[in-house]
Amino acid sequence: MIYGQDIKKEIIRFTAEEKDSVKNFNCGNEVINSYLKEKAYDDPQTVTFIVKDKNNNMVICYYSLSCSGLVLDHGTGNKITIYPAVEIKMFAIDENYQHMPYSDDTEEGNLSDMLFADVIAYIYRFTDEQCGADKITLYSVPDAVNFYSRNGFNEFREFMKPSTSWFLDGCVPMYMDL
Repeated sequence: MIYGQDIKKEIIRFTAEEKDSVKNFNCGNEVINSYLKEKAYDDPQTVTFIVKDKNNNMVICYYSLSCSGLVLDHGTGNKITIYPAVEIKMFAIDENYQHMPYSDDTEEGNLSDMLFADVIAYIYRFTDEQCGADKITLYSVPDAVNFYSRNGFNEFREFMKPSTSWFLDGCVPMYMDL
């Protein structure tokens, strides 16, 4: 059995030059697949990274990050607070790597948990060294809410205002305090 810890991974900023390397990526969600294949390399609102398996050059995972803000409505009708945030616009694992145990120790979780922990660590470093923020936000597809909850995210509270983008219809707004 192959474990996630056995995979030599390489993180690359996704550009047009890398476009051919993602043509076989399939996370099981066609909207998320097509974002990577058709829009991610030139989306001015995000920076996208791909994670490759150096053993076979397959794309294991991708994630797109964006500046954002978490809006709190104080219920007075005229006062809000905006907390600086980094939004994880996309995070997806190729089906070949989904649910792959990280090691033979089940306490270590799956490869996907470790890859997501790497993304969170990158955001911590970035917000500590380059651009301050105290929240991470994301909009989860319903099937992934348990994954994000297991990794420290909470659903928005009633006083937090989610984005109204049509693209996020059916998604669950979630956040993490940094």
